[in-house]
Amino acid sequence: MMTLRILVWLWLLPLCVCIACTRKTSDRDLMMVTPFQAVEKVNTTPSWLSKPKHSAWIDPRTTEQYAAEHIPGAISLPFPRMQTEAEFTLKSYDQFIVYDTDYGDVIGRAASKRLMELGFDNVYTLNGGLKAWKSDGNEVQSGVPAPTDGANIKPVAAPVVPVAPTVIPPPPKRPMPGTTARPSGLGG
Repeated sequence: MMTLRILVWLWLLPLCVCIACTRKTSDRDLMMVTPFQAVEKVNTTPSWLSKPKHSAWIDPRTTEQYAAEHIPGAISLPFPRMQTEAEFTLKSYDQFIVYDTDYGDVIGRAASKRLMELGFDNVYTLNGGLKAWKSDGNEVQSGVPAPTDGANIKPVAAPVVPVAPTVIPPPPKRPMPGTTARPSGLGG
């Protein structure tokens, strides 16, 4: 009976550890900010006890939507690519303000949750997205996204190692049937 309990605990312990390591998020985890609050967070000077935060505006919409209009200086990181590119593209930032297009748009919320699931902290979501941003009198830009460090990564193929052709020596000469073989080099 004691062995059974030990086996159950040995089985449950790794399971609990695996579950605890997964970072799940919900809408309750989102920190919504107004455009004024977002600008305030970006422009706040740190106290003498804290280090300055390096902020990034994150646009998770498509590159076409980004090209049409975006917050000046925003990083285009489309939601489908976020899982693979966020770590490299955002590694030098420690505060993130994610936005979408409008109040009813869910891509900004989804992208904020994805960043938190990937281990990023200080993730804020701009309530109302670009619509709220513009209605508060803030400027937008248009144009294609500038390449980021993550956008310049190209898959690297395995190096091609030249292989010398395999030389197969010819089979040894065999005497024809019905003849006798003489050692080479002997007269005859």
